[in-house]
Amino acid sequence: MASKINIIGCGQAAGSLARLWVETGAVNVGCVLNRSESSTRAAVGRVGAGKPVTAFSDMEAADFWLIGTNDDQIKPVAKLLRERRVNREGALVFHLAGRFGLDVLASLDDGKTLLAALHPVRSLTHAALSLEDFAATACVAEGDPAALAALQPLVTSIGGTWLPVASIDRGLYHASVSIISNITKAVAWKAQKWQKKAGLPEETAATVTHQLLASTMDDLFRSGARQSITGPVVRGDTRTIEAHIQAINTSHPEDLEVYRVLARTVLELAQERGDLDEQALRRFEFLLGR
Repeated sequence: MASKINIIGCGQAAGSLARLWVETGAVNVGCVLNRSESSTRAAVGRVGAGKPVTAFSDMEAADFWLIGTNDDQIKPVAKLLRERRVNREGALVFHLAGRFGLDVLASLDDGKTLLAALHPVRSLTHAALSLEDFAATACVAEGDPAALAALQPLVTSIGGTWLPVASIDRGLYHASVSIISNITKAVAWKAQKWQKKAGLPEETAATVTHQLLASTMDDLFRSGARQSITGPVVRGDTRTIEAHIQAINTSHPEDLEVYRVLARTVLELAQERGDLDEQALRRFEFLLGR
């Protein structure tokens, strides 16, 4: 018989994973609890399995407990789960927040309950996320050996790439993945605004942006950032950078510091690779600031 998983906070992330687990038969979904009865029933409908409950007192024992709430609610929910006193001996309790490790589950550390943090490094907001979409998704996991041994089959059953870690700086880690994901999207949006201001039709700007992002990702996968970076900074072309600054200052002066910050990051990478001589470096530092 398949193991059972209870879900507290079955939103988009927890719901997407639960639906994939149901599809593969990795676990059976047991009790599902959200903030409201209507939200709980809607979540069960999206997952296609589970027993909607309206209170902690209604939750039954399970092999796995997934806390899928927003980040700030994980610790209070863990305390409520401790107070529930349902049998958790040998059960695994885990959350999905990249921002936190095991500290937010400390109230459940009773020597009988296994504790883990699982962070699938991808957006889990797509309502129709498929096993093909999820395949090879990096899944960063933290916990003691017994907890990781219990959690790993759930990850591998839906094609995730298992990446256990220990005692990482969660603030710095989460900042790094946020830059890669959300800030990349925001920068692409900003660049499209500049393209439209430059005169490109909206559809053309979207095509240019998407194709460039796709080729950039190919370069990253093929060669890595250090080997694949190109452009005027790497070439030491300060006149082109100066032209960029003038154009942005004319059309979007509020974005000038955005450009300078991003260009300084490229400059840092070019320095690490050894592309620039001291004269070019001084010119760039004058244009971009240190």
